Amino acid sequence: MNATRIAILVAAGLAAIVAAFFVRNAMQPRIIERTVTEAPVQAPSVRVLAARNDLAMGQRIAPGDLYWQPWPEEALLPAYIRESADREAITRLSGSVVRATIARGEPVTERRLVASGQSGFMAAVISPGMRAIAVPTSARAGAGGFILPNDRVDLIVTTQGEGNVFSARTLLENVRVLAIDQTYSEDGSGAVVGSTATLEVTPQQARMAAQAIAGGTLTLSLRSLSDADDSFSDEMPVADSGGQRVVRVFRYGREERVALGGGGGE
Repeated sequence: MNATRIAILVAAGLAAIVAAFFVRNAMQPRIIERTVTEAPVQAPSVRVLAARNDLAMGQRIAPGDLYWQPWPEEALLPAYIRESADREAITRLSGSVVRATIARGEPVTERRLVASGQSGFMAAVISPGMRAIAVPTSARAGAGGFILPNDRVDLIVTTQGEGNVFSARTLLENVRVLAIDQTYSEDGSGAVVGSTATLEVTPQQARMAAQAIAGGTLTLSLRSLSDADDSFSDEMPVADSGGQRVVRVFRYGREERVALGGGGGE
């Protein structure tokens, strides 16, 4: 056997070994590795009462201002109002007044609201710059008991002069009644007869009313709803200067001085 045949046989043997190796690998099942992605575990949550919009201090709460919002249980505070514990909270808190500003989406707590009848409610419903003053009243001096909270009235003071001569003058006009005794109502349903009426006035009007209480008899005159005007200004003359009448105008607790003109040769 010559060298050429030996080389051919060796090459054929190597080729057979290589072919057998590839055939063996091809017949074995392939193992495919798959990466399993686990779904993230969601933290338990509860539904708490939250503000649907930004709520400003002094704003009255309407049912649409509140809603139930999912909240992580691990971040739950004891002051938060949970739906599972108080399902009627939206109805119960409607009509309350915001004591401290609440941001949109922020949980609502009882401490940030004040409901009618609670301490601090009257201070929350007074318009900015205004004051509340209590004046004595009765069924006779209060339009037969038909003056209700949120009505508009004129305050008349009656004084007795020399010779038992009585005089009456309108001290304040178009002031809002905040409460009768301790009764406050937004819709003014039902007659309320009390001994004290709480009025919303400017600081200047509060001083005038206090002086009238000490020296005269007060009567509340009920105004028609069509006469009520929230923009009413209490005007008090200050001085005549250069033919012009200058008055102080009080608009919700702020004083402005306005020259009305006139005088001169007219």
